[in-house]
Amino acid sequence: MAIDGPAASGKGTLARRIAEAYGYHHLDTGLTYRAVAKALMDQNMPLDDEFLAEKAARTVDLSKLDRTLLSAHDVGEAASRVAVMPAVRRALVAAQQGFAMRSPGAVLDGRDIGTVVCPDAPVKLYITASPEARARRRYDEIKSNGGGAQYEEILEDLTRRDARDMGRTDSPLKPAADAHLLDTTEMDIETAFLNAKTLIDQALAKSKH
Repeated sequence: MAIDGPAASGKGTLARRIAEAYGYHHLDTGLTYRAVAKALMDQNMPLDDEFLAEKAARTVDLSKLDRTLLSAHDVGEAASRVAVMPAVRRALVAAQQGFAMRSPGAVLDGRDIGTVVCPDAPVKLYITASPEARARRRYDEIKSNGGGAQYEEILEDLTRRDARDMGRTDSPLKPAADAHLLDTTEMDIETAFLNAKTLIDQALAKSKH
């Protein structure tokens, strides 16, 4: 199952819930780019050297991605710099495609799953929400974890990331032609999950015929 969408749209939470509900493996592909950035940062290596970044990408262990560690803001910023490198994307996409073949099934979430990583996935969802709703969620999340945050700054940051993700030449963020759109602006996670599950069950029933 391929789940795409912009930052803070709720796709990660949804993907984890869906994987659990169907007994599938789950991979947050964004963490793979963060893992590359973190590996470079840990060794004080430059973030703009494609050769070194690709080397790091080839050694990422998908079973050892620490969400808490990789969720740090500076890692995210660094990840968006390595994510634009074609060689890094090629190495990580190959690893992600390998993960997608795991049985009994896999749920991958990211920004180019339905378009690039798993174009033949029987189920594709594109999760979206207004920038304001996404910024509010991110703000609430940081606050609830005891962090300090400015709503306006988060909104600005998300808008910038959207432009970068949608505007890059290699694997830009966009819905696959056959993806089901789910706008979660007005939904809580439970409602979004039930809506997603309905779409998935319909798509799975269709792909069996």
